[in-house]
Amino acid sequence: RSKMAGQRRRERQRNMGSEQPVFSFRFVVMAILVFISLIGIFVFLLTSADSSSQNTKTSTIYKSPDDLPKSLVKNLDVIFVLGGGAPESMYKPPVYVQRRCDDAAKIVDKHSELNGHKSTVTRDEGASNIQVRGSTTRKQLPILCLSAGTAHVPQILSSDGLPIWESTACAGYMQQTYGMSENVYVETVSYDTISNAYFARTTHTDVAGWRNILVITNQFHIERTKAIFDWIFVQVDSGKKKRKEKYRMHYLSSPNVGLSEEAIAARVERERQSEETVREKLAPKYKTLKAVWEFLTQSHSFYTSSKLLDRAKGNG
Repeated sequence: RSKMAGQRRRERQRNMGSEQPVFSFRFVVMAILVFISLIGIFVFLLTSADSSSQNTKTSTIYKSPDDLPKSLVKNLDVIFVLGGGAPESMYKPPVYVQRRCDDAAKIVDKHSELNGHKSTVTRDEGASNIQVRGSTTRKQLPILCLSAGTAHVPQILSSDGLPIWESTACAGYMQQTYGMSENVYVETVSYDTISNAYFARTTHTDVAGWRNILVITNQFHIERTKAIFDWIFVQVDSGKKKRKEKYRMHYLSSPNVGLSEEAIAARVERERQSEETVREKLAPKYKTLKAVWEFLTQSHSFYTSSKLLDRAKGNG
């Protein structure tokens, strides 16, 4: 009996010994699969967090052309100069818009210097005396002047009866004051800051390949401008499966010249309310270029056919 018991123990030990490797192998395989799954989850969360931070991170607002890092200026692709208010003539936008153009000219000159193009533009403050030394216009940093006009503000007409767009006046100022023309482009469709951003992207930057962008406007307008351009250029999905390079947005606020303190205070309050609307209502709702297009063509008073017809009839 003791001999049989011993045989049974040895038999159990042999069975256990033969099963142990199977158990260990299965355990190792399961552990590897779990580890791989955890890595996949981690990578997904990391990618999502990076994408979210990319879409919501704060872009820098600079207060002077001299504040921009040289590395940023050197690698810019384009400068946006926002229009604002009806011009007095083809060469004379409002004074505060002229300051935006002045700041843009300084950055173009600095960009040329940093890239070895040796194009120096100087301005005679008392007249339109322009000196361009070693001009290499074709290599100058592009400037895109934005805006057809301001909603609900009548536009002045040229001698042939056509509107003088706000962007045309900015371009005329750049040409007359700084001798810049071939590097200056105009956007002539938009009538507010949202459409500034939308048409700048869909008509120009998506096509031209400009990705590193400096946006210039005045201090009273800069916060709402940043909210809108970050929304349209960074947060909005183009709908394309692949985009080679993401937009990098930078902002420069020019001084509030040519406006009374009362006018500035009133504008600042309106801008604050509009910025809040953009951040809390529009940006969270319209997340693709198509959605923004639908908003413009179905809700915007300057891009919806029925509203334009009502306006033409005097009902708007």
